[in-house]
Amino acid sequence: MRKVFLEKQNEESEDENPGEDNPCIFQNDDVIIDLSFLYASSGNDRNFIFSMVQTFLKNMPLTIKKLEQSLNNQDWENVYKTAHSAKSSFSVIKVDEMLDWVRQVEENALNKMNLEYIPDLVKNINQKFLFAEKILRKNFQEKDSF
Repeated sequence: MRKVFLEKQNEESEDENPGEDNPCIFQNDDVIIDLSFLYASSGNDRNFIFSMVQTFLKNMPLTIKKLEQSLNNQDWENVYKTAHSAKSSFSVIKVDEMLDWVRQVEENALNKMNLEYIPDLVKNINQKFLFAEKILRKNFQEKDSF
């Protein structure tokens, strides 16, 4: 039986405490990561799940950086394209509101409306990803670690 990992965010300890609810959820005080779709679509194939998480961890920092660069250049076409690309990843590896934020960035950039909201959305995406990255790296260090 797989376990849910809850990371306690306190000064004394970052011990993992097993939960009993959903073995596809990883969370701490800052973020909730739902891998239910990934587990279900892979038939619980651990190698596939590990590979997808590793790919997400490798590619998402580059995607966020490209999103930030395109935003800084006010290149709305590339903001749209990059957000559209990120949307697929966040549909499979669900991290709190990140899918909603990416959808908003995509829609706003495509329609060139509410552009003033995009910088805060991108900042939120980056910050939330850093929390998610920490949990995923900790729990998916090796194929047998989850």
